[in-house]
Order: sequence, then C-alpha cells, then structure tokens
Amino acid sequence: MATIAIMEENSLNINLHRNENLQPIISFGLITDIHYANNDDRWNYSNTFLRRYRNSLNLVDQACNYWLNGIYPIAFIIQLGDLIDGCCHTNKTSINDLKIILEQFRNISPIYHIWGNHELYNFTRNELLNGPLCSFDTKNISPGHYGTFKVSPNLRIIAIDTYELSLLGIDKNNTLYIQSMNLLRKYNQNENINDPTGLDSYQQRFIQLNGGLTQKQLIWLKEQLLQAKDLHEKVIIVGHIPIHPKACDELALLWNYEDVLDILWTFDNNVLAYIAGHSHEGAYFYDEKNIHHLTLQAIVECEPDTNAFATVHVYKDYLIIEGVGRIGTYRIDFNKFK
Repeated sequence: MATIAIMEENSLNINLHRNENLQPIISFGLITDIHYANNDDRWNYSNTFLRRYRNSLNLVDQACNYWLNGIYPIAFIIQLGDLIDGCCHTNKTSINDLKIILEQFRNISPIYHIWGNHELYNFTRNELLNGPLCSFDTKNISPGHYGTFKVSPNLRIIAIDTYELSLLGIDKNNTLYIQSMNLLRKYNQNENINDPTGLDSYQQRFIQLNGGLTQKQLIWLKEQLLQAKDLHEKVIIVGHIPIHPKACDELALLWNYEDVLDILWTFDNNVLAYIAGHSHEGAYFYDEKNIHHLTLQAIVECEPDTNAFATVHVYKDYLIIEGVGRIGTYRIDFNKFK
C-alpha cells in the first residue's frame, strides 16, 4: 500500500453552512465507485474492506436526497466511474443492473459519466459510445471519451479518458490494444497481467486494471489548457484513475501519469485540482505546484451507517468541496499564490 500524504493546512474540516454566508455561483455533485450489482457482499481483493453491492442503491438514494433537498440546488453530477461492478458481466445482468442504478439518480440531470475499468468489463467501447454513459461529443475523438465544459465565468472542468490506452473493452487486434500490451509487457512479465508480483514501487501500476492517455488525448489536453489560460479560467481536471503517486495506492495509478503531470504543471497557475476515484480508500495530496489531488472514497466499501459523496460549491475566488461520510471537506482558493 502506498503511503498517503495529507496536507492538513489545505484540508479544512468545516461546517459549510455555519461558516459560509454567501450563496455560491453554482453547486454540483461528485460520486464514484458505486459498483452496484445484485450480488451478495464479499471482500475486496486484499480482504481489507467488505464490498456491499446491493447497499450501493441505498447510498445513491441518500446522496440524491441530500442534493435534492440541500440549501443550494445542484446544477449537475459528475460520476467518476465504476457505476456497476464487473460481476454484473459474470451474472449476465449488465444492461439491467445499469438501468437500475441510473434510475436511482431520479432524473437528476445532467450527469457527466467518466468511464472506469468496470464499465469496460461490462461493455465494449463501442457499446459505451452508443449508450447512456456517453456524456461528451465524441465525433472527432472516437473511440476516446473525454470533453470539457464551463461551470462558471471563471471555472472550467476538463474530463479525461484514463482508459483510452487500455486492454479493456477493445478487440485484441486493435492498434491501441497491441500498444497497451507492449507497454505492460515491458514491465510486467507475469502470466497474469493483473498480477504485480515482482514489480517495484510505482511500477506496480503496470497491470491490466489501469490504463493511460494516448498521445492524441495528451495533445488535446494541452490545447484545452492553453485555451483556459488565454481566457483566464481556472480548471478542475477529472478522471477515473489518479495521476499522482501520493494520492492513491501504488496499484491504482495511471500508466503514463508523468506525462499528464508534466502538462498540468506547465499550467499550474490555471489548474486547481485533479479529482479521481479508482483507489477505494481515497486520499488527498497537495503537490509542489500547488495542485490539489483528491481521490474520493468508494461508495461500495462504505460501512452501513456512512456514505461517500461530495458537493462542490463554487464562489468568485474559491470553491468548497463539502464531503459527506468518508469524504472530507476542502477549500481551494483560485489565487494560489497570494
């Protein structure tokens, strides 16, 4: 397990409604790793947390109740991936289980869906591109699934596809599959490509359940950040897989995280945060370029009496990420260098 570094001075465990008198410009929801399945509870792969698949329905219902009855209405939700579990594919119930969990959101709209590895266990990329989890205009980037949208006059969200480079959801004859396999085999010689045995430290990321960004997407990301810089916008990046080694388990890190960090650090005056899921225990790290890395805790591994979701309240000069249950509360100032 990775050592998780926490910067307490940047994590404010505050009561938002007690300390904030200003009405936010806009508010939106964050939730991840729901892993719904009509399946009995079972331990995760490391036997450290019990995965309560059916209870995910109750927790999503609670989250939606919170958002629908909150002091400030939410404008949208970002669902950061692994909406249903891979066992749905084994059970041959993927389509029905996806319908059930989507109905639990009670027509809250829009929901921006990020694809995780479990989406790709259940569906091919082509099925996802033509289904209810396709949230961006992919005409010019297919089979990639990424996009950007403006949240407020001075804040933009960029959603990246952390599995565009992957072994999941694509044919073995696909160029991207071959490229991905060659990358993994460079580091991982185990018979089971999901086995990290013999890999040191951060090299443990070179397993099948992770992925990366293609060169095409990296160029696109840089172009979007150039536009944000020209427009004097602040940016939040979202994706399923974490991109900083200190913000996740060593097994749950983006294959080419260094390429993404290099781009974000070039635009460090614009990029406020990177928010992800995938590493179920969650983490927070404030890096050397003053970028916040927040990995949200998984819904599926919540104890029966808690939850794990957040609401982001955007103000003129800062934002508050108000966590519920396992997730903390954080303040992020737009002017990082004052």
